[in-house]
Amino acid sequence: MRRLPPLNALQVFEVVARCRSFTRAADNLCITQGAVSRQILALEDYYGFPLFIRHVKGLTLTSEGERLLPTVKESFARIEEISQRLTRQRTGLALKVPTCVMRWMLPRVMRFQVDHPDLQVQITTTWQHDVDFLVEPFDAAIVYGSSPGAEVCAVPLFEERLTPVCSPALMKEKPLGSAEDLVQHTLLHPTRDHRDWKLWLDHAGARDVSPDAGQEFETLDLATNAAMQGFGVALGDRTLVSEDVSTRRLVMPFDAAIETGARYYFVYPDSAAQQPNVKTFSEWIALHRE
Repeated sequence: MRRLPPLNALQVFEVVARCRSFTRAADNLCITQGAVSRQILALEDYYGFPLFIRHVKGLTLTSEGERLLPTVKESFARIEEISQRLTRQRTGLALKVPTCVMRWMLPRVMRFQVDHPDLQVQITTTWQHDVDFLVEPFDAAIVYGSSPGAEVCAVPLFEERLTPVCSPALMKEKPLGSAEDLVQHTLLHPTRDHRDWKLWLDHAGARDVSPDAGQEFETLDLATNAAMQGFGVALGDRTLVSEDVSTRRLVMPFDAAIETGARYYFVYPDSAAQQPNVKTFSEWIALHRE
């Protein structure tokens, strides 16, 4: 059986290395300076070499201490992460959601909480449209793309279908009777390559409207919000803007919509398929996609 170094001493070592002082480390750990010193001496005795160089004004790591510190920090971080995940299995679901999907997702999460008050959904919003469960502390995520990714279980939510959207006031000021009328408006682009507007204008046969003009944004959500404020015409996903259209915050001037081939998915790791919190939410969202 392998003999591991004393884990409590390793934790003390990490705090001392961060504080560069036995006194400040003792304050952080709520123990005496003598107890800190004994833990470090025990660890140095285990390894057979010093980990710190003592100076009048503080401490510096030895070369061996410098090599040990990153592994200690990473190991404790991994232990903390897996401990949080195991605790959440019974009480909550950590869900990563792109900001553009929140209009669609939030009402469903609130309905889920009514149906399952004992399972708390903790939402983290992001501009990212993917997830890496190996390094990110989430139980599940909403992702966007042509596929859900590898080594995940996926519930398809809806296809992306884009159509122009603008504020009712802008529509009244500059009516959009046909796609060619877009030449009078500022196009709001959710991507720097303007690919979405190029696709839609080609689909609509609007040859005189340049897809290269207009204002660029980092995300679909930002472009849609700008359209809502009357700054121009954006391409909105018909599903994501449905509530804004029903409340007249936005209007859809045209029936034409393009399917980009991308979808939104609810995903979670294969290894989490039988976790009660993940299973409960995935089964519920599969029934409430519409």
